[in-house]
Amino acid sequence: MSSFIISNGQILPNHLVSAEYALKNSDVFAVINLLSSDVASSTISATPPFENVLKSPSPLISGYNFWQSVTASLLLSGNAYVTVQRDSSNIPTRLELVPPSDVNVILADDANSLTYTVNYQDERGTINYPASNMLHFRLLSTGSNQTDSLIGISPLQSLVQSVNMQDFASQLTLSTLKNAINPSIRIKVAEGALSAEEKEATREAFEKANTGANAGRPLVEDQLYSFDSLQINSDVAKFLSTMDFGKTAVAEAFGVPSNYLNGAGDEQSSLDMVKSLYRNTLRRYTMPLEGELTAKLGVPVDFDESSAVDADNGTLISQIQKLLSGTTPAISPLQAQQMLQKRGVL
Repeated sequence: MSSFIISNGQILPNHLVSAEYALKNSDVFAVINLLSSDVASSTISATPPFENVLKSPSPLISGYNFWQSVTASLLLSGNAYVTVQRDSSNIPTRLELVPPSDVNVILADDANSLTYTVNYQDERGTINYPASNMLHFRLLSTGSNQTDSLIGISPLQSLVQSVNMQDFASQLTLSTLKNAINPSIRIKVAEGALSAEEKEATREAFEKANTGANAGRPLVEDQLYSFDSLQINSDVAKFLSTMDFGKTAVAEAFGVPSNYLNGAGDEQSSLDMVKSLYRNTLRRYTMPLEGELTAKLGVPVDFDESSAVDADNGTLISQIQKLLSGTTPAISPLQAQQMLQKRGVL
């Protein structure tokens, strides 16, 4: 039950839930899409010329899509690997996301250095990268031993049982609904025992009289036959009402307020509190990015996720108004203007 396997000094990926399988679960997809999109919406700041490569890391896709994919990989596998290409001045010029399943992490015998072996699925073959040219973003390195501190753990690892239970429950629900909603008519013959041929003839005669061009026309019964429809079992509704456990478990695993995910809550105080909690959640996922980039690039890197949580800048404006109020304002009007200009409000 581990997200990696250790073999001969190599740390090999061992994914419990593949991205393709996990994203077929609607609740997992909703959380991954929400978090990765909001992290990618963050404003990235760094010292030039490093800021250029962070905002435009690849000529193939936009910076937003690149960091969205990086964050999605980080959330799904607990690790995201990005190779760094540098120019003659050792300045990064291009970043490339590598699937975790293609990367082996090798710890040196003296435990003082790491090497990353990437098994490209193209003409490049296998390439070894020193740690300085590999951005290794990781979540929740347990640190229980030397190896565990090098590899991250995905929140999905805590959801293996819950996701399986939800899948089985969904299959059962679909089967139940299919069989319950399927129109089922019972025809009763007043007297006599019918042979298989006579039952089929009765069934076909009823279908012919009440389907096709005859659908919706008045139904005529004689004294020999009567019919009724089988009703949906009331237990189906009770069963469906218990199907919301999946969203709660997924939101809890990723640290997202469940009412933020499903849009519940209508009081302003409640919304403000949920926004604050969600911003703290986003911070948990931007910090691994900032820490690794700062360590490998050698310059401070900042992901400002404020715009993702406060899209209309209402919270910022309200805070600035509070800081400007009173006989002794905490900030000057000029400082307030600069804060609004930095966010793009002015």
